Amino acid sequence: MYKRYLTPGILIIIALALFAGGTLARSEKAQWLSQTLLLPFSRTLQSHYTIQKLRAQNYQLENKLSAKALENLFLKNQLRAMQSSRNFSFELRGVPYVMAEVAGYSGQFHDRNLIISKGYGDGIEPDSPVVSADGIIGKTIIVNLHNSIILPLNHSQFQLAVMDKSTNVQGVLQTDFQGNTSMNLIKLGSQVSIGDTIITSNLSRLFPKGYPVGKIKRIKESQDNLFLSAEIIPFTLVENLEHVFILKKSFVSQLFEPLKTEYSAPAPTDTVRTK
Repeated sequence: MYKRYLTPGILIIIALALFAGGTLARSEKAQWLSQTLLLPFSRTLQSHYTIQKLRAQNYQLENKLSAKALENLFLKNQLRAMQSSRNFSFELRGVPYVMAEVAGYSGQFHDRNLIISKGYGDGIEPDSPVVSADGIIGKTIIVNLHNSIILPLNHSQFQLAVMDKSTNVQGVLQTDFQGNTSMNLIKLGSQVSIGDTIITSNLSRLFPKGYPVGKIKRIKESQDNLFLSAEIIPFTLVENLEHVFILKKSFVSQLFEPLKTEYSAPAPTDTVRTK
């Protein structure tokens, strides 16, 4: 029975002893008590405060580290973009462009479109030619305020007038549903060879003449035996793109103005110009 009241009694005696005497005496008693009987409790409390403080500091450091990592990634992307814009393998001939980042894809694997991070808010228009540092990519087909969709050259719906750089033999760039890109409608007996470079044609109404397209991998006759078909390895691998360059459509269109004046004929709506 007495054990039940022992602990409260001891605490009451300690409290009375602490309150006895003047202010200086009570302060000395409290300091002595904190360094003896209450030392384990005070250390535990201090450790708790220290841990909380360290956690807060660690959280702040993690946020700063994340911010620096994002900044570093952004700067790396900017550096890659600048290096790409300075390392064109062909001459743009003064055509201005807008650089954009590839943000994603839409559609099936062999018929995928590119989604880029720039739109008409950045001066991009539908049917604008798109290139990489290595060659042509395709054209814009849908343009929104802050993003656009590109129809690439390895899409089955893309067609473009192209020609052999060495012999000026004309043809049409097309891609089948298996993803094989070819220069089709080549006249039988035309001088085309494996390894020849294919470039955009003077008949194109999308790209200026002479932009690189790819190299001939294989030559075969068409199924109707009326034309030759040259399978092309494009210079640009659409699947590996990080940045693209959208040429200013209004500027490119000016390159075709002399032709309109000379022939006085309405411009066709497709990507091939006929004489």
